Order: sequence, then structure tokens, then C-alpha cells
Amino acid sequence: DNQTGISYKNLFGEYLKGATEITIVDPYIRLPYQLRNFMEFTKLIAELKPEDEEIKLHLVTSNIEEYVENAREAFKNMIESLEPLGINLTFEFDDSIHDRSIDLNNGWRIILGRGLDIFQKTGGWYDISEYYQEKRQCKGFEVTVMRS
Repeated sequence: DNQTGISYKNLFGEYLKGATEITIVDPYIRLPYQLRNFMEFTKLIAELKPEDEEIKLHLVTSNIEEYVENAREAFKNMIESLEPLGINLTFEFDDSIHDRSIDLNNGWRIILGRGLDIFQKTGGWYDISEYYQEKRQCKGFEVTVMRS
């Protein structure tokens, strides 16, 4: 809790290498900051993948009626944005999920205690930590990485 110096890259980067199919299960990808976290994770995938390689990225999340249309629209925009980068995003809503994980077809499984929501709120648009994960304070969380 309150630690800095953490980023998706230093947590997940080595495990993402070589994966061509990635499934993220996180029931809480619906609010703007959660959608931003997800996009920051997809940015990392784009940075690490070979340029000529296609990645299949599937998101399983849940939603409530109040947010479902905004989330659906956001995911459609993400699909269009990621396609030119060679990332084929699909998504589904599953209201029965609770656990959070990242499954990779390169033999790794990452169990996420808090999902991708590991950062505390920043000071806003004019706070450098809004754009630089390593400068953000973290919430308390655990990550378990194992061979699948």
C-alpha cells in the first residue's frame, strides 16, 4: 500500500513475451479509470509484441445495467483502435465471475488479487503520475504467477 515504482511492465512484462493468446478475467472493467487501466495493459501488449505478430486478447468482465452501454461502446472503440496494432480484442460479459486472472498461451497464469486496479487515484490531468505508472502510489494487492 502506497508503494511507488510499480508498473504493469515490471509486474507482467516478462510473462507476456511470447504469448499470442491472452485472456483477462476481471469483473470490474466498466468505470472510466478501470477502462484506462485496461487500455494501459493493452498498450504494454502492443509494446512487447513483435510487429508482425497477431495477438488474440479476450476480456471477460461483468457489468451492471447502469454502465453496460458505456462499457460496450468503449470496448468497440478499443477494438477499432487496437486492430491496426495487430491486437484482436474480443470481450464478453459474465455476471458469475469473481476471481481475477490473466491466462497466457505461453504457459503462464497470473492471478490478480485486485485485477488491474492496483493504482491509487492520481492528482488528475496535471499530475505526472497520471501518465507515468511508476510515479503512482499503489493500493495493497497481491499477484501470483504460476506455470499453467
